[in-house]
Amino acid sequence: MKVTKNSIVKIEYVMMDHTGEVLESSKIDGEYEYLHGIGEMLPGVEKALEGLEKGASIDIVIPPEDGFGIKKDEYVEEIDKDDFPEDVKLEKGMEFDVEDEDGDAIITIVEIKGDKVLVDKNHPLAGETLKVQAEILDIRMAEDWEIEHWGHDHGDHEHCDN
Repeated sequence: MKVTKNSIVKIEYVMMDHTGEVLESSKIDGEYEYLHGIGEMLPGVEKALEGLEKGASIDIVIPPEDGFGIKKDEYVEEIDKDDFPEDVKLEKGMEFDVEDEDGDAIITIVEIKGDKVLVDKNHPLAGETLKVQAEILDIRMAEDWEIEHWGHDHGDHEHCDN
């Protein structure tokens, strides 16, 4: 069986930044299973896995546009310090999970200026060239209920969301 739209693909993987630093690994996070063809996986990885069979491996470099996207200046904005929890001491580089009009997002504090906070709503890996090595452990066609319900919370593997 080959990797096609609506197949459930189980992989072992390592994702690194452009310097080779490991960002995520199935040796740490566990094997990853996803529904192929719905945009759950990074576009560059999904393209590379398309049409491959169980046991096949990839070793690819993913440009930002096929990874977590290009950094967008308009995603950097100033917000009120009061918008953050009172009991948290804000520091440059802190990340917060938030929900915005596009769904779940991560914001990073860039700078604190008095009662204003400069935040970056770009994904922390936006603009990064990534290297991914992966091996296909299993492939099967998804059941109808899986196709209907995929995308709900399936655990801690948030790295593949765009």
